[in-house]
Amino acid sequence: MAITPGRCRPAGRIEIEGSGSGLLAGCGPWRRIAVLRPGRIGDYLCATPAVRALKRAVPHARLDYVGLPLVRDLVARNPYVDRFIPFPGFPNIAEQFFEPRRAVAWLARMQAERYDLVVQLYGSGVYANPIALLLGGRCCVGFVRRRHDGDPGLDAAVPLPGQGPEVDRALALTRHLGAGVAGRAYDLRLRPADRAAADRAVRALPRPVVGLHAGARDDGRRVAPEVLGRAASRLGECSVVMLGGPEERDIGARVAASVDGPVCRNLAGATPLAVAAAVVAGLDALLTTDSAPAHLAYAVGTPSVTLFLDSDPARWGPPVPGPHTLLDCRSAREPDPAALAGLARRLLDGAARPVTTCG
Repeated sequence: MAITPGRCRPAGRIEIEGSGSGLLAGCGPWRRIAVLRPGRIGDYLCATPAVRALKRAVPHARLDYVGLPLVRDLVARNPYVDRFIPFPGFPNIAEQFFEPRRAVAWLARMQAERYDLVVQLYGSGVYANPIALLLGGRCCVGFVRRRHDGDPGLDAAVPLPGQGPEVDRALALTRHLGAGVAGRAYDLRLRPADRAAADRAVRALPRPVVGLHAGARDDGRRVAPEVLGRAASRLGECSVVMLGGPEERDIGARVAASVDGPVCRNLAGATPLAVAAAVVAGLDALLTTDSAPAHLAYAVGTPSVTLFLDSDPARWGPPVPGPHTLLDCRSAREPDPAALAGLARRLLDGAARPVTTCG
């Protein structure tokens, strides 16, 4: 089967300006919608307010979320998504290995869905817009780098905001399409079975329980495991659990080896993602890098200290106020364990102010 861009292009491409295009109101009907965002856990959670706004604007449409397989469990718990479609990988999308035959077969299946609208929410669109167009939707919208980037072939194009919270960057597109903002909070609905499994994972651990996560997808965002271990050692009577994915099991073991005093349990890679999210929801405090556990804490309201070693807290911090402390370490690079312990202790004592940023 030949793979070609959209089969049914509108008569003229819509250029989105400051007042919005109103595409949702004027170019329906919308029966099938695909949202493309093949990012990791934090990227997915940052997109959930935009997904919620889009679904509420067109509630009768089937909304499919195209993302990395690792976020499947979280997407399955999102009431605003009707189907999850795993992204198979594509050139220059580094999050997933590219297999040409598999990608061609996937594109053919996606074209057969005959989407009315494809929404590209994955960054500036340099690499993602061609994928979105190849899905063959009647209308295709997405971000571009600049207004003078040239015609990307989209039916509506929004310049990607150069600054601001990631949640608001994603909402910029759905807002300009005519979808009203339906809140900025992440959407994460845990099931009773998730919470029950999380309770079993931390069974018999004395309270309070503090979560630690030293890893991150990008090397620059990671902190030395021993730094968190030494911070946890200063917390006094408590239990600590190490969090992370299967590839971070060894990092969790290094953190545990450097903890002196508190009871330790390494849960990195030991539970499915939804159960790990429920573990985070049951913690008394979390000490983490800017990574998936931080975003899970923002989603469920767990008190947290997040270390920003190579990322911007203004962009990747919590979307709504909560008991979170953001520690900007980009100039210091080596956080002080004693200072981290003090911040964590304030969380345990209930003294943290909503979203405090420390330099």
